Amino acid sequence: MTVKKAIKMLDWWIAQRKQAMEEFKSNWNYKTEVEDVAKTMIKSDETVIYNLEKIKSELVPKCKHPKKMIDTMSNGQKYCMNCNLDL
Repeated sequence: MTVKKAIKMLDWWIAQRKQAMEEFKSNWNYKTEVEDVAKTMIKSDETVIYNLEKIKSELVPKCKHPKKMIDTMSNGQKYCMNCNLDL
């Protein structure tokens, strides 16, 4: 799997978790003891989103892709030999 595909998958997962959390917040009727359960579930989702964003920050290279490090694969796709990101 290329880094580009992994980043796309993480973006999709983050968006899905954020959407689910927003739907949960808007559809839930907060009551007495059930409120604690809802807060716990929301906190859990926030933690998952935070972790996914940290993983993504590790996958996104801080490379500036210098010209001398750019190579082309047999199918014509260019990539950086320094960080292995498809360009």
